[in-house]
Amino acid sequence: MAGTEGFLVVHKPPLMHSAPLENGGEPSRDTLLDWCAARYPEVRIPRGRQRREGGLLHRLDYGTRGLVLIARTQGALENLLAQQEQGTLVKEYGALSGIVPRPQLPGFPPMESPGLPDPPFTIESSFRPYGPGRRAVRPVLMGELAKNRRKFALDRGYPYKTDILELSSGGKTRRFRVRIARGFRHQIRCHLSWLGYPILNDGLYGGLPEADGIAQALALKAQGLFFRDPLSGEDRCYQLPPILEDDVQEFKI
Repeated sequence: MAGTEGFLVVHKPPLMHSAPLENGGEPSRDTLLDWCAARYPEVRIPRGRQRREGGLLHRLDYGTRGLVLIARTQGALENLLAQQEQGTLVKEYGALSGIVPRPQLPGFPPMESPGLPDPPFTIESSFRPYGPGRRAVRPVLMGELAKNRRKFALDRGYPYKTDILELSSGGKTRRFRVRIARGFRHQIRCHLSWLGYPILNDGLYGGLPEADGIAQALALKAQGLFFRDPLSGEDRCYQLPPILEDDVQEFKI
């Protein structure tokens, strides 16, 4: 954990929710926000998009590990939310997939340029809900969105970009280093699956299925945060060691 009077940067382990669920189904002590609030109670006070999230700036999925940014004051939260909207609060992730591309899942549109380009390159789409219980999302091409915005658009059809900065192969895995600014639920998971390289252990997007219905830790790590300090205005950079092929013993290939 690190931070200043205005914010905290916390390392979330896998298999933990970032914040209490909407229906209150998770015990309070089991979420990252509540763990932080037990030590820094002020993180519950700020009010952003959803009251139950306190000063939480972004969520990580249950199976994802890595850095999460939490505001400690209302002013800091509003400043950081504005940076999100401006695209100056940037998040970096590392992800592992298999070496061989997997067959495309139902519901994905054809990519405009099939195959895996040399990095850097950008994947861009809006999103629509997909599948039982709307658990998953699927990309919506911007041209299709223009034809029928009401049918497809989530979040008013805002285009979301995933920048693929690096990719490398080693042993049985392919490693991606990606960055996003303003992100959407499952954005990186969905976009990498669209490329044909779903994240290891991600049964929802074409990785191997969950064992006996039990969620697994995803081979996805939030390994960098870049933003301006909401109090001093100084540039802040927080990074973890990148996800490595050596980590693969945790995941199914």
